[in-house]
Amino acid sequence: MFGGCLFCLMWSISPYHPTFNDRVMPPGLTMAPHLEGHDIAFNASDRKSWKKYARSMDEYLRPYNDGAQERKNIRCTQDSYFMQDDLEESAERKSCQFKRSWLGECSGLQDPHYGYSQGRPCVLLRMNRILGYLPGQGKPINVSCGVKKGPPEALGEIQFFPKSIFDMKYYPYYGKLRHVNYSSPVVAVRFTGVQQDAHIHVQCKLNGKGIINDSATDRYLGSVTFTLEVGA
Repeated sequence: MFGGCLFCLMWSISPYHPTFNDRVMPPGLTMAPHLEGHDIAFNASDRKSWKKYARSMDEYLRPYNDGAQERKNIRCTQDSYFMQDDLEESAERKSCQFKRSWLGECSGLQDPHYGYSQGRPCVLLRMNRILGYLPGQGKPINVSCGVKKGPPEALGEIQFFPKSIFDMKYYPYYGKLRHVNYSSPVVAVRFTGVQQDAHIHVQCKLNGKGIINDSATDRYLGSVTFTLEVGA
């Protein structure tokens, strides 16, 4: 009897939906490079000190190469969520292109050193994937970065590529079984005027409806904090 009930239960569970989805947690924020924890320290004139960061960025962005995106994914132009709920449950969902070249000076294509050799480093930010989640409740989620500890002017000018938002057309995510070629959107951040030889605590965070970025118990929920130290 027990075995039969267990079989019926397992048979009724869909592999395309989470088993318990009463409460969807807001997304976390991750970053690259991520080598020695969340510490980035290098001297612009010392190739050995920053080469590892450039290599990490290369590996991170390889799936976003323009050719791969053109082969696997479609070009999307809408500014709204890409809903595909009308398809058969098991049908593969289409994915929008996110091309590496869109990251401009942080793409590694114009500058293979990602600004590290100039003392103007780039970092890459990505939201965690959450099955079926519609971030922002109809409005794009915005990204901001600033000094968490220390003088605000220590970071200098901050640039975002391709822009400082996560476009809604990349959501919802339908899971790895159906969204086979899904590419999470990326926001690249370039710090162009970092104060040299200063140990700066930087925080980048998500902003928008339904977002939590000030959790006292989960430092990755809606934000990411790292240290940045740039020498000559």
